[in-house]
Amino acid sequence: MPVVTTRPCGPIDRLYDEAGGLIGKSMHETGFIQEIVILIGAAVIAVPICQKLRVGSVLGYLFAGLVVGPFGLTLVSDVEAIKAIGELGIVFLLFVIGLELPIERLKRIGLATYGLGSLQILVTMSAIGLVAWLLDFNIVAAVVIGGALALSSTAIVIETLRSRQQTRSALGRVAIAILLLQDLAVSPLLVVIEVTGNSVSQSLDANLAAELGLAAVKGMIAIGIIMIIGRLLLSPLLRIVAGARSPELFVASVLLVALGTSYFTEQAGLSLAFGAFLAGMLLAETEYRHQVAADIEPFRGILLGLFFMTVGMSIDMLFALDHILVIVGLVIAIMAGKGALIFGLGRLFGIEKWRAIRLGAHLCQGGEFGFVLFALAADNGILTREASLSLVVAVAISMALTPLILSQGLRWLEQMESKGTSDSEELAAEADGVANHTIIVGYGEVGGIVARLLKARELPYLVLDMSPRVIKEARSHGEPVFYGDATIGSVLEAAQAGTAHAVVISTRTPQVAIRVLRAVREHFPDLPVFARGGNEITVSELRKAGITDAIPETLDSGLRLVGAVLDEIDRRDS
Repeated sequence: MPVVTTRPCGPIDRLYDEAGGLIGKSMHETGFIQEIVILIGAAVIAVPICQKLRVGSVLGYLFAGLVVGPFGLTLVSDVEAIKAIGELGIVFLLFVIGLELPIERLKRIGLATYGLGSLQILVTMSAIGLVAWLLDFNIVAAVVIGGALALSSTAIVIETLRSRQQTRSALGRVAIAILLLQDLAVSPLLVVIEVTGNSVSQSLDANLAAELGLAAVKGMIAIGIIMIIGRLLLSPLLRIVAGARSPELFVASVLLVALGTSYFTEQAGLSLAFGAFLAGMLLAETEYRHQVAADIEPFRGILLGLFFMTVGMSIDMLFALDHILVIVGLVIAIMAGKGALIFGLGRLFGIEKWRAIRLGAHLCQGGEFGFVLFALAADNGILTREASLSLVVAVAISMALTPLILSQGLRWLEQMESKGTSDSEELAAEADGVANHTIIVGYGEVGGIVARLLKARELPYLVLDMSPRVIKEARSHGEPVFYGDATIGSVLEAAQAGTAHAVVISTRTPQVAIRVLRAVREHFPDLPVFARGGNEITVSELRKAGITDAIPETLDSGLRLVGAVLDEIDRRDS
C-alpha cells in the first residue's frame, strides 16, 4: 500500500492513497466535465419526479446515480473522482448543522442522550458482530462488520430531518447526537483494520489497545486545540474580513474555516465531517452565523446532491441480482434488526413510544463510512472481495430505501398513533370537567409565556406537550401540562377541545403547526386556532391552511425596535 513519506500517514490518508488521492487524474480531462453535466442533467429530471411522487429529493439523486452510473447506462464511469467532490457535501452539511447547534444548545441535549448514543454503538456492534462470528467470520472481521453496520448515514438522516425542519426537534436533537458519536467511532475502527490487517493471526492484542489509546488521545487533543483557537480567533478574524466589505473574501474565509478544521481533524484520525461540525458550532457563537449559513447553503446543496448520486452509482445491480437472496437478507437484517435495537434502547432511556419508533426508522440504515471500512477491510485481507461487495451493496440499498420508508412509513405511523387510545384516555380522565379554556400546544418558551399571561388573568388553560421531562418539571410547579399529541383527534377530544375557547400552537416547526391545525379543523372546525410563525413565509403558509391568525416572530422584534426608537426620541425631546 502506498505511503506518503513527507508526513505521518493516517488511516484515511492511506485510503485516499489507495483510491488515487482525493481528486483523480480524470479531473484534468475534458471527459470529467461531460460526466458532471450528465449527472446534473439526470438530477434535474429525477429529483422533481420524486418530489412530485412525495418520496423526497434524496431518492431522486440516488435513482439518477443508479441510472447513469457504471452499473446502469454507464454514462458516468469515474465514480471515485466524483465521490471525492461529493464527500464535501457531507462536510458542508455537518457545518450547517453545527451552525444550528451552538455549544450551549448542545449541552442542553443532556448526558442521557449521549449515553443512549454510546450504548447504541456498543450494543448494535456487539449484536451484529456476534452474528458475523457465528457465521464463521474471524473475530477481527466480526468486529469490523459489527462496527461498520452500527453506523448510520449522517447525510441521509440529517438531510431528511432538514427537509422536514426537524433538526431542532426532540427527535432531531437525539438523532444528531447519536450520529456525532457514531462519527467518533470511525477512527477506532480504522485503527483496528490498519493494525490487524494482513497479519498472520488477525487477533485483538495489546498492540491494538495501545494504538486505540493513542488514537483517542490524538482525537481529544485535536478537539481541544480547535475549541481553544476557535473561541479566541474566529470572531476577530471574521470582524477583520467583514470590515473589508468584500463578499467574496468573506465566503473564502468561511470555506477556509470549514475545510481547514475538517482537514485538521482528518489528520488527527477523526472524520472530515466531525471537524466541519466543530467549525460550524464555533461559528454559531459569533454574530456572523446567519450570513455564514446563507453563504454556505449553495455549496451544501449541490455537493450533497453529487454525494447521493455516487451512492446510487455504488449499487451494482448485476451483482445484487446474482446474489439476491444474500443481499435481500442482509438489507432486511440490517434495517429491521438495527431499527428494533434503537427502538428498544430509546424506550430504555425514557423516549416516548412513537418517537422511539421514529428514531429507529431514521437510523436503521447503514452509513457512508461503511463503504470506506468494508473497502479497506478487503484491501487488508480481513474480508473477501465478495463479502465486502455484498456488504457495500446492502448498505447502499438500505440508504436508498430509507427516504422511501420515512416518506411512506411516517404516514402509516400517524394512522397507527391515531388508533392509540391509552394516552388519550388518561388525559381525558385528568382533564374531565375542564371547560371554557385555552389549549396550548407545546410548553416551550412561547407556550410558557402564554400560560403565565393567562394565569395572571385567571383564565383557564390546558397544555399538551410530548416531552416527559418538560411535563414532569411543569407539573411539579402545579402547571396543567399533559402528555398528548395534538395532531391526533382523540387527544384533542380528551383535552375537551369541544368546550374550549381557542387553541394556541406555540411550536416553532411549521409542519407540526399545520398538522395540528388540520386535526383541529377536521374534528372541531369552528374552534379558533392561533399560532406563532418564524417569518412571513411561514405565516402565509399557516393562513393558507386555515389558521385564525398567525403572529410572525419578526413582528415582535419590529415592535420592540420601534418602541426603543420612540423611547429614544422621547428622551431627546424631554
